[in-house]
Amino acid sequence: MKTRRLAGLGFLDPHSAEPLPTETLLGLYPELLRELPVGIVLLRLEDPSDAESFRIVDANRAAAGITRSPSRMLLGRTLADFPKLLQTPIPGQLLATLRTGEARDLGEIAYSDENIRDGVYSLRAFPLSDSFLGVAFEDVTERIHAGRTLRESEERSRLLVEGVKEYAIFQLDTEGHVVTWNAGAQRLKGYSSADIIGRHFSAFYPEQDRLNDKPREFLKRAARLGQAEDEGWRVRKDGSRFWANVVITSLRDSNGALLGFAKITRDTTETRDRAEALNRDKELLELRVQQRTAVLTRLNNEMRTEIADRQHAEEELLKSRDQLRALAARLQSVREEERAYISREIHDELGQACTAIKMDLAMIGHKLTNRQAALRAKVDSSIQLVDGTIVTLRRLASELRPRTLDDLGLPAALEAHAQDFESRTGIQCSVILPPEPLILDADRSTVIFRIFQESLTNVARHAHATRVEARLRLEDDRILFQVFDNGTGFDPEVAKTRKSLGLIGMQERALLLNGEFKTEGAPGSGTTITLTIPLHSSISAESVRHEDSDR
Repeated sequence: MKTRRLAGLGFLDPHSAEPLPTETLLGLYPELLRELPVGIVLLRLEDPSDAESFRIVDANRAAAGITRSPSRMLLGRTLADFPKLLQTPIPGQLLATLRTGEARDLGEIAYSDENIRDGVYSLRAFPLSDSFLGVAFEDVTERIHAGRTLRESEERSRLLVEGVKEYAIFQLDTEGHVVTWNAGAQRLKGYSSADIIGRHFSAFYPEQDRLNDKPREFLKRAARLGQAEDEGWRVRKDGSRFWANVVITSLRDSNGALLGFAKITRDTTETRDRAEALNRDKELLELRVQQRTAVLTRLNNEMRTEIADRQHAEEELLKSRDQLRALAARLQSVREEERAYISREIHDELGQACTAIKMDLAMIGHKLTNRQAALRAKVDSSIQLVDGTIVTLRRLASELRPRTLDDLGLPAALEAHAQDFESRTGIQCSVILPPEPLILDADRSTVIFRIFQESLTNVARHAHATRVEARLRLEDDRILFQVFDNGTGFDPEVAKTRKSLGLIGMQERALLLNGEFKTEGAPGSGTTITLTIPLHSSISAESVRHEDSDR
């Protein structure tokens, strides 16, 4: 009965049509016919001296699926029916496996013919008896392609880092020893890779910093916070010093274990020198202003005796004030233009670069198999890092100059900023707009938006409020904008004595448009700011440009 049942499954001698020995089939049957995901074929050697006489006597379902060749197309064939296979070492390896009686890996082979689809297959042979041999195989084409793609991507990244010459970019191990070195690092610090790899990065610090253990403290801070930034003097190989901006980022695996650090160093000596020169010029300007003030005071005392001279001085003062306001308007305009330019560059250039990196990582992720879990986790981690970078770039661009203000106008910009403020702080923020469409020029839109932005910043820092409400409406020939909060409030007289730069800045913005800015509040009863701007008058920087051309 066993013999007939096994014969019905197809285990027949193709030459004699007689069933194979029952004891042999009983050993092979459980091993070959399970629902394994790996393809398995059973071979019988008919001529011990001829590897081409290996005949396929059975194949599992996975074998047919992987090769995309039905089982009926495989059964009964010998290796002689696969001419391309005979050109490889595989037949000889099968014969050697059967003779030695030991299983062996046959490696990977690229193969295709009219019955077997094109692909790369990984093979392993295992003997079952003196004449029976099992071969397990799987299609590894996609895995090899994904690995090649990943290696190419890593190589491009490596070449990019090594080719950067404006920044020193290198890696440290967990103790702070240099493990990689790019061209920018060699140019900036003077060390070749052979000179520095393996040495501790404290070699870049002045002796006093090393004695104070500053390098080790810097690494500890980066490991604790994920990233740390520092500025200070650094030392080149030849002993010369330069002022550097340094950022160290900790590198961790998917389990959070520290692998090392990435370090970026930029020479900012020239920037520091310019800043110091600017401070010296500022001090000189302040001295000149003081001297000018003393002269004006003396002249004012002298002119008290003459009404005509006093009137002339007052007229000059008014003219000077108008010029200063015009100049302030021009400076504000230039500042807004620069902010808009930087915002566009961040949004367009860096945003597109991060999006491209994310798309490449996503493509790599789709190519990975289920067996590459560690690699898939690394790709997913990289995608999350890129997502976080994109969010940060968008936030920076919006803080510099919200595109909504230029593209959709003031009402949309106010509502968008209120929503962003509420999501960041948890403070309820609403904006009430006029029912009719409101279209304002760029100067008024910018002033109102910046005052709203500064007001919300003050609320977040000082007010301890739970609700903020902003109202924008038109009254006759003027624009009225108010911001209320239910916070702790403040004493306006005390605020005046403290000379808050935020309040002064908002007042100056209002004055540039011949407007009025008021702050009202009392301790414990919240704060209200009110901005009133005429609809049809403004102060521009044209007068300053006209005077410059006259000179």
